[in-house]
Amino acid sequence: MANSFLQYNPGYELYIFLIDQVNSRFNLNSFSPYKILEISEINVPDFDLMAAQYSVIELNCAMKPFVAQWLFAQYQPDLLLYIDSDTLVFSSFEEVEKSLLENDLVITPHFTHPYPDNHLLPRERDILRSGLYNAGFIGMRNSANTNHFLSWWAGHMKSECYYNFAEGMGLDQIWINLVPLLFKGVQINSDPGLNVAYWNLHERKISIRDGSYWVNNEYPLVFLHISGYQFNEPLNISRHQNRYSFSDHLVLQNLFALYIDKVKENGYDFYS
Repeated sequence: MANSFLQYNPGYELYIFLIDQVNSRFNLNSFSPYKILEISEINVPDFDLMAAQYSVIELNCAMKPFVAQWLFAQYQPDLLLYIDSDTLVFSSFEEVEKSLLENDLVITPHFTHPYPDNHLLPRERDILRSGLYNAGFIGMRNSANTNHFLSWWAGHMKSECYYNFAEGMGLDQIWINLVPLLFKGVQINSDPGLNVAYWNLHERKISIRDGSYWVNNEYPLVFLHISGYQFNEPLNISRHQNRYSFSDHLVLQNLFALYIDKVKENGYDFYS
């Protein structure tokens, strides 16, 4: 994610936050030029309590607003982007930057067209359970409104960032459903080139033209979100779906192979 993002978006300062302790298991300088920080360095309130009650994925998701608050306070950036690590970037975020000149928050919907009427996964009810918008990417402008959003989100993350679909709980992501209703200056960005993933392949087809990747032959592919992929099941696009196969998305298969090579080159076997 980091390498591909800065390849197409030079000038950003990129931080990797580790929701763990290194304990001398590896050298933090090995992540240069990126700054990697252990979560203990930012003094998240009630962190030990959250660590005790949450699973690994729940704890990681719960830290997003606290990390964003710390970065805004520490460095006062004009813009701040959160991007999941299972992401591969293919072009500039220029359009997102333009959106953040006029909006405080940019979020992306999981999809904008109905799924085919069948029982394959994911179904629309699965998206309703897990959240209408994907929290693997959020664009933020430094403003009082954004700070208000982060304080609100952080308040829920202290004890309400867990999986329990019977209760309507879907980690940090379910809370983003309310953001366009509770806060001003929120853009729901439906650009098909943003956040291409297993949940929207029914409406987004990737192709290659003149050495660049395009979505639906019209929109530049900005980033691919490789959510739920398992290296021990290389032919399955995601463990969360059975709706699509690589045989229907040959360019996507090539991009996944590229992603796998890059992750392995960066020490996958050692860190896993």
